Amino acid sequence: MKVLFRAKKTVLPAMSLLFLITGIVLALLYSRRTPRPAEEVTIAVSAVPLSAPVYVAYAKGFFEREGLQVTLQKHEVGKDALDAVIAGKAHFCTVAETPLVFAGLNGEKIYIIATLADSNRYIKIAARKDRGIAGPKDLEGKTIGVRKGTTSEYFLHAYLTFYRIAKDRIHVVDMRFNEMTGALLQGIIDAAVSWPPYLTEQQKRLGANGMTLSNEHIYKIYGNVAARQEFVAVHPEAVKKLLRALIQAQQYIEENPKDAQRIVDGCVGKGAAALDDFNFDVRLSQSLIFALEEQARWAISNRRTDRKEVPNFLRLLYTKGMEEVAPDSVMVIHN
Repeated sequence: MKVLFRAKKTVLPAMSLLFLITGIVLALLYSRRTPRPAEEVTIAVSAVPLSAPVYVAYAKGFFEREGLQVTLQKHEVGKDALDAVIAGKAHFCTVAETPLVFAGLNGEKIYIIATLADSNRYIKIAARKDRGIAGPKDLEGKTIGVRKGTTSEYFLHAYLTFYRIAKDRIHVVDMRFNEMTGALLQGIIDAAVSWPPYLTEQQKRLGANGMTLSNEHIYKIYGNVAARQEFVAVHPEAVKKLLRALIQAQQYIEENPKDAQRIVDGCVGKGAAALDDFNFDVRLSQSLIFALEEQARWAISNRRTDRKEVPNFLRLLYTKGMEEVAPDSVMVIHN
């Protein structure tokens, strides 16, 4: 009797173990066949080539592949896109470093998630020859259009400083980029600081009366992705999904430059700058911190802010996402 009793006792656990394993296998198969719903996010994107990785990721389905359902919210420039994020009207934005400097000086709770691209050939000055402008020094005494709070304002500062032109020797007019072409043609301004596609239109409309001034050695623009700190804290997985999609887009731009250019031209306009003018590299680097600090010093010395000290911009960098997705692309000295 004891032998029979023991035999029955070993059969029952074996059957239970079989049912347990079968249940686990079925659950795994069901979970694989039932994908999680995509997370919905809105990206406020500037209508400039610096945002190319976002446009390419959207067009090629890289966001969907990573589990994001993306809505693109287009803006004239990154400053407007950043304002949309700060106001809670978008989750992410593409923005150059100058608006981020002012956001940091104003104490805005934002995170820079990654840099997408940089260029030292992007921003230029379109000028009228009939106003006596044939070179940098001829800008003295002229009226120049910029969009304050953007990289166009800082580029003008860098340009004037390089050529030793006192800022009180020019008259600066704050205007939107889509107003600059008309202002140039009407003679309201003598020159304008901008970038493609606005610069391209200005050059085209001015024709033989146009002069383009540039200098590749005085300034480098950084195109970045940013978000509110509150959103990042609650949605760290969305950040990683976004980064993975953008890295795929970077690789696509490198391997398929002609199609990438076609995609960007379709989103921004055919007057957009050639993507060859940009270094597309999704990363976080110390050079961005240096640029933010330098521009903060400029803003403080020119009384563009009430702040007296340069903020600690390391606090605006969210490194965890890049460290988990592409650790070799994080080149920032931090604790």
